[in-house]
Formats: sequence, structure tokens, C-alpha cells
Amino acid sequence: ILKLRPIAERFLRCDIGDGTLASFWFDYWLPIGPLINLFGPSGPSQLGVPLHAKVADCCSSSGWVLRPARSPQAEQLHIILCSIQTPSFSSIKDSYKWYVDDLYLDYFSTSRTWESVRNRSDQVDWDSVVWFGGHIPRHAFHMWVTHLDRLPTRTHIASWTPNTVTTCLLCDVCEENRDHLFLKCRFSEQIWKMATTRLGYQPCLFHTWTSLIEWLRIKDSICSGTLRKLTAQAVIYHIWLERNNRLHNAVNSTPQRIFKEIDRQVRNIILARKGRKKFVSLMCIWLKHS
Repeated sequence: ILKLRPIAERFLRCDIGDGTLASFWFDYWLPIGPLINLFGPSGPSQLGVPLHAKVADCCSSSGWVLRPARSPQAEQLHIILCSIQTPSFSSIKDSYKWYVDDLYLDYFSTSRTWESVRNRSDQVDWDSVVWFGGHIPRHAFHMWVTHLDRLPTRTHIASWTPNTVTTCLLCDVCEENRDHLFLKCRFSEQIWKMATTRLGYQPCLFHTWTSLIEWLRIKDSICSGTLRKLTAQAVIYHIWLERNNRLHNAVNSTPQRIFKEIDRQVRNIILARKGRKKFVSLMCIWLKHS
């Protein structure tokens, strides 16, 4: 946590009262930020102010007690100090406050702080397929990793470790890569047929990951987009679960048993969120074609 101090210091600002708590060099008590960042290590000798001095140590009843300005930084500081009242005239204690994007918050907000510090990239066109209102966190995270093709499928492992078996654990015929494992494998195809039929569509298959993403993004009158995404993420998650069970536990299930578990999970998801507007009619849609 201590390593995060350089990031946190821009959020914590000091409102000067009597100046006895605020550090002259290290606290964010002026609009230009901590003075040590402006002046650097030579600041104390430039201004004649000790490194660990408090703000109150640098003023008297007649005003600020600093050396004449001999650098652009010192001149800037003198101009700013001339516009504020010296702490000597205040009996109020210094107080520290949390600011996010120059806006004072009377409470700590994790979300607003994170939005301020995180690195931002251009919005992608598939974000709503992965992250949407009512998603299951572990399913959405798994969908995200799968979309980026970062899962340790056998073909990926073979690229790191030579002489590794690459055949699919579900069909034992083709090479196990993302598109085959989740879409083209005859085992996975059976699950997709049951899932799409339950959603009210003709049994359909997806031969590329792009075609699956496009299907999840479209809007139609057959099925709610939210239910489609919930179901697709559950299918992807349970196919990977079955693959790992076969690899690590030598336990096999049938497509029918896996879809039965998906069915149960989708029902539970809908029931847990039945108070939300988007979920009110989803149970009827899900059971309509059962």
C-alpha cells in the first residue's frame, strides 16, 4: 500500500487553518500541488525553508517569511502566496480532504477514484456482450478471457511446450483451439443446439467466434438480448468446466447433463434478479420453449 503514495497524494489536499499540521514542502495545500515537486531537492536552500517545516513556520504576523524570488518557480510561489491569507490569523486547525478531479468529496468513493486513476483505451464494440447489467461476474470474466483468446487451450500450451498433445478433450479428433472447443466441436454443437432452441430460435451453430459475437449483439423480436448473453456466457463457461473436469478429474458428462445444469443456473440467475426491469419477463421466455 505504501507504494501507492505517489498516486494517492494528488487526491489528498490540505485546507490550511493555523498551518501547524500541513507540511510546507510535501502536502498539497496550494493549487500548484506539493512544492517539493515544483522546486525539487534544491527547494529548501532556494527559499530558506527547512525540508520538514510546517506552513506556520514560514509566516509571521506581518506575512510570509521567505527569501526573495530568484527563480521562475519562486516567483510563481510568491504571486500565489500574496493572494491567500497567512495561517497566523486563523485559529482553525488544518484539515485534510479527498478530492477527485478537483471536486471535493465528503466520503471516499472507490469507483470515482478508480475512474480517475485507471488507464483508458478506446471503447471496443464487444464490451456490451461481456459486461452488461445483471451479468454473472465469473461468467463475464471467463467470457472476456475467452474473447481475448487467452485460455490455456492445448494448442496454446503446445506453442509454449513442444511435443504436447493438442487433440480436443471433448471429441478427441480435432486440434483444441478456442473456436473448435467452444463452437465447432460436435460435443459443443449439441449444447448450442439445445441452448438456441430454448431461446426460441431454430437450432443454429456458429463456426467462428466473430459470428457468435455478432449474434449476441443483434436485436430481434425473438428473444431478449440479456437472456441471450446470459445463456451464451453460461454455455461457454460450462464447456470449459467440462473440458477441465476431463483433463484434471477424468470425469465425463453428456451434453444433455451439461445443458440441464445450464438450465438450472439460468433459472436461478433470473430468479435472483426478478426485481430488475430487464429480468421481469425472462423466466417466461426461458420456459416457453422448454
